[in-house]
Amino acid sequence: MKIRSGIKSLFAVFCLFFGATALEAQTDTIPAVSVDAKIDLVSRYLFRGMDLGKGPSIQPNLAATWKGFSIGTWASYTMTGQGDLETDFFISKTFSFVTLAVWDFWIFNDADGFNFFDYRDKTTAHTLEASILLSGGEKLPFNFMAAYVFYGADPSRSLYLELQYVPKISIADLVVFAGYQAKGTLYAENPAFVNLGCTVKKSIEVTDRFSLPLSLSLIVNPAVKSAWLVAGITL
Repeated sequence: MKIRSGIKSLFAVFCLFFGATALEAQTDTIPAVSVDAKIDLVSRYLFRGMDLGKGPSIQPNLAATWKGFSIGTWASYTMTGQGDLETDFFISKTFSFVTLAVWDFWIFNDADGFNFFDYRDKTTAHTLEASILLSGGEKLPFNFMAAYVFYGADPSRSLYLELQYVPKISIADLVVFAGYQAKGTLYAENPAFVNLGCTVKKSIEVTDRFSLPLSLSLIVNPAVKSAWLVAGITL
């Protein structure tokens, strides 16, 4: 019951946050709250080396930011064929080079039915996770993330660690990453590297006023002996 009350409070904060954004936009030409909305189209949805989409997916994202705080929602829905569907909510706070976040991942599918408001530990399809991200910035081109499941559909309470190398190159944005499951069974049956690869992002100029952001990700999961090359477009 405490978890359910907490989630309801999170939804209330979410609605108030976006309501304040709209009011601020009407009363000030330079709003204190910034809102970002975008849609990604990907050839396949992979999350930390896990194949969840089973085909092309559409991934909408809506977030509001104010003084280092961010709150928002992210989702992934398959466009063809079978696959898991996902609707997530998050809240985060950035302090200099440190970002703390709490995520509510809700993964479901049409075949098994779904109940978003079921937060009972033994039956819920929600997974609640706390994470910390350390960013090296321009002087140190490395990022480190640790993410721990503390409630919900992963009873093993998995711990995921990821190191990212972000070199500065002129032709595109490049991230090289290595993800390791240190505890639990969410990503693999045993502790193992589950997410190795790189992502390249580049905006292609279509007209003088319009560019199309493209991405390519090579993702290798040694734990399940699989590899994927995923293409994406951001609208």
